Amino acid sequence: MSGLAAGTGIVAIVLLAMLALPAHAAQPSFDCDGAKSEVERMICGDDALADLDLRLARDFSRALARARADTVPELRASQRAWRTQMLKCAQTGNPRGCVLDAYTKRIAQF
Repeated sequence: MSGLAAGTGIVAIVLLAMLALPAHAAQPSFDCDGAKSEVERMICGDDALADLDLRLARDFSRALARARADTVPELRASQRAWRTQMLKCAQTGNPRGCVLDAYTKRIAQF
């Protein structure tokens, strides 16, 4: 019986160790090691925002693929302008809410 008890104890320890591991964090579309702004760092540390970033990146990529060649520069410019505004969320009273709102509205445009 002591062998069975020891085996059960080892299984329990392994299971507890697995539960203690952090869940795989969402990775945004950009490299978090190079995150410079407060907003970029916030996105890297927030699974929901990172997921929204990935969704927007996919939607934007699809929009570029569907766009007529003569509209691509305008589409890219609008994305850069959106990003500039979104990064200003750091200066608001609710940066996370601002970023969440910015992503939600931008995704709805695609």
